[in-house]
Amino acid sequence: MILHSLRVHNFGLYGGTHEFDLSPDAEANRPVVLVVGHNGSGKTTFLEAVRLALYGKRSLGPRVGQSEYDAHLLRRITNTASERHAFVELCFTSHHLGTKDTYVVRREWASRGNSVVEALEFSRNDTLVEDIPREDWNHYLEDMIPAGVSQLFFFDGEKIQDIADDQGSSGLTEAIKSLLGLDIIDQLRGDLALYKARTVDNQDGPDIEAIKRDLEIARTDLVICEEHAASLSSKRTQLARRSEAAQRFFEQEGGSVAISRDALSEKLKSVETEFNKLVAALKSHMNGIAPFALAPKLVASYLAQVERAKDTHSGKAVEKFVSAFVSSVTEKQNQEISWTEDHLNVLKSFVETSQELGSVLPLGADPEWILGKFENLTEERVRVATLSANLASCLQSRAQLREQLKNFRPGAAATAFEELKKSEHELGGLESELARANAEAARLRTLEARLDKEYRKARDAIFALSRARERTDLATRSQDALDAYEKRIAAKRLASLSQHFVEAFNGLVTRKRLVHKVQVDPETFGIRLFRDGGDEILSSDLSAGERQLFAISMLWALGRTSGRELPMIIDTPLSRLDHTHRTKLMSDYLPQASAQVIMLCTDTELTPDLADLVAPHVNRRFDIGVVDEGRITAVSPKPASLSSDTEEEIYAH
Repeated sequence: MILHSLRVHNFGLYGGTHEFDLSPDAEANRPVVLVVGHNGSGKTTFLEAVRLALYGKRSLGPRVGQSEYDAHLLRRITNTASERHAFVELCFTSHHLGTKDTYVVRREWASRGNSVVEALEFSRNDTLVEDIPREDWNHYLEDMIPAGVSQLFFFDGEKIQDIADDQGSSGLTEAIKSLLGLDIIDQLRGDLALYKARTVDNQDGPDIEAIKRDLEIARTDLVICEEHAASLSSKRTQLARRSEAAQRFFEQEGGSVAISRDALSEKLKSVETEFNKLVAALKSHMNGIAPFALAPKLVASYLAQVERAKDTHSGKAVEKFVSAFVSSVTEKQNQEISWTEDHLNVLKSFVETSQELGSVLPLGADPEWILGKFENLTEERVRVATLSANLASCLQSRAQLREQLKNFRPGAAATAFEELKKSEHELGGLESELARANAEAARLRTLEARLDKEYRKARDAIFALSRARERTDLATRSQDALDAYEKRIAAKRLASLSQHFVEAFNGLVTRKRLVHKVQVDPETFGIRLFRDGGDEILSSDLSAGERQLFAISMLWALGRTSGRELPMIIDTPLSRLDHTHRTKLMSDYLPQASAQVIMLCTDTELTPDLADLVAPHVNRRFDIGVVDEGRITAVSPKPASLSSDTEEEIYAH
């Protein structure tokens, strides 16, 4: 893995946008990138930006909550930024399954009052990573560079000092565990223990033998009950035939009439009462105009005569009126009236002409009264027809009832009735018994189905329990295998770690071959150093600088033992070393520590002679320093190949 660039915007002291080109030059054997600045200029912020880009919330620790992480992001926005918005972006290449891919991870966030909105962008070869769900991007990044392993490659002066002051420090212990893979083994061991604990809680299986016994009893009872029900059903069929024969004989003997004689008598009385009402109603209609409905043509001719008689009656009234009018005019001849004799004669002639009606049928009543009587003749005809139909139906019912009562023979019907009653009683009892047998059979079928279901479920549970016990046994054997593997891998890797450490430490300290062997306790991971003669070297036997080199050598050895090709980022490793040890570190450690080494140091640590010493291996250098009264950091890329004298000339110029 190689880091190519780091871009930060409004992050910590880095106000605005700054970009660091971190690519090494492998062909020219220039793996080193220097970031030089005085204390408080942003060197540690640089390392924090790399960690934040790769791990997000995880960069603060494994148990950091979201609210704490959000508060951290808000604090890391540059105070002088006009916009409350920041991002970190890291570009790197990584080899996977023989393929070299270029990745860009960008974490961007903005303030929204007291809250923060964060966005993650992750691309591969200039294309957004879509073959991995967005919610799994963080896990994928950590799988590429596990956080536990990264502490072997990304470390600062505090970690170096922690290891130097306490060789059994928790930081070193965690680093060794990550190197050996023991953290994963511990997690697997814990998961297996939890699985076994949950499985043991469910070791009590069902009593399948009792369920099977109950099922067999239920099936036997069901067979017996169904056979009994089938026998009852056959008897019921025979009794039903006997009952039907008795019913037919009973009906032939008038039994049906005997049973309902009283009811038939009451019904006959009701029918005769209705018959009398209908006869009376029909007589009433016959005393009216109903008979005229039998001669519709004659009635029509009569009504026409009545209409003419009506007109004649009106003409006589007009004639009487005219006569009265003439008399009135004649009496008043002395008055000024324009009526003459001729006028009166003309009026009389018109009236006489209008009254030429021929012969008129004499009427005994007023024509209007006669016409009014005949207006409802059609409705009367309908009512009479309805009464006639009801009367005919009533006559038929009366005849049938009289015939039924006439055929009744009390003696024969009584014998048939006793036989019918006996057969019906026996049939009813048998049907009740059959119903009880069918209900019992239905109950046994339900019980059999339930027990069969329980038996199948119990059988599956026994099988699952057997599989669970197998898996529990497998988990136990897996725990044993993990214990054995842990011991073997620890012995193997600790031997490799010891070898790498001895080579690195003896190469850096001025007292050559000071350490002959390193012993790491596989239980406590405590470190013990031994001389060639077997004498143990105590921590107090080492100088402060040697303890610093001890820490650096141990981290270097851990990185080499891990077998991972990762860049090395070291923050201020020279602070407690004397000039000799600094020279050894710059000449022997940095060029060989990794394919890419990014060293963060102060300008006072990187003296001109040390700069000249490491210059052939430096591909890029960045000088950082605070400006604007110490509120923000400025980044100045410098040519890596300049000698110290050339630098002084440039600065002087």
